[in-house]
Amino acid sequence: MKLRPLILAALAAAPFASAATGPLKDKALALAASNKDSVVQLSATVEIEMTAGDLAPKKEERKLETSGCVISKDGLIVVPLSTLDLAAAADGRTVNTQKGPLKISAKSTTKEVKIIMPDGSETPAKVAFKDADLDLAFIRPEKPEGVTFTPVDIANSTPFAMLEDIIILGRLGKDLNREPVIMTSEIISIITKPRNYARVGAPCLGMPVFNAEGKFVGFGINRFSAKGEDSDQGPTSSNVILPAADLIESAAQAK
Repeated sequence: MKLRPLILAALAAAPFASAATGPLKDKALALAASNKDSVVQLSATVEIEMTAGDLAPKKEERKLETSGCVISKDGLIVVPLSTLDLAAAADGRTVNTQKGPLKISAKSTTKEVKIIMPDGSETPAKVAFKDADLDLAFIRPEKPEGVTFTPVDIANSTPFAMLEDIIILGRLGKDLNREPVIMTSEIISIITKPRNYARVGAPCLGMPVFNAEGKFVGFGINRFSAKGEDSDQGPTSSNVILPAADLIESAAQAK
């Protein structure tokens, strides 16, 4: 499973963001001014080992970049686990081949992580905690001393509501100089099973989401199909918003 197809699928599956006007535009610009450095890029080197049935295992090493959100002054950063652990979605699934169904065993090993700061400097980091159920990984700088982080105030949070206006803060990739992104949209659906998620009318993977008052409402993750529901092409993913309360509870376990 490759990182870029996951991102492209999320972009293609979501409608375009809507143009902001009036108070929503003003709040979005103010929020971006105070928190544009709260979204950072992370680079990682990941080793993937995959085995299909009784075939010999295959290993490969990949370098990737993914977006994350700073959530504490000491540099704790949350990213979607699926953008870092590229093997998790495939592990334990069955694929159909000419020789019949084969069960996939896959694992990822993160060998190096660096936080790419807004000024372009790099800070070595490590994976502090993974929450596979929520598609979250928490990253900590190895030496936070002397590095200034701008966290999102996740404690200033509220549940999302159907059709409410939202503001999304993001950052472009390396090819576009990792410039900050501001989008406005609305909650277009609320999923209640197996847990609460929201869908919004814009891409939001790895990005913090706020309501029109600037309160934190959630974080963009991938939700994958259950392992018994695979299509012929493999697991399907949907870009959804994880509620702020779930992220806060999970972050408390990142030591």
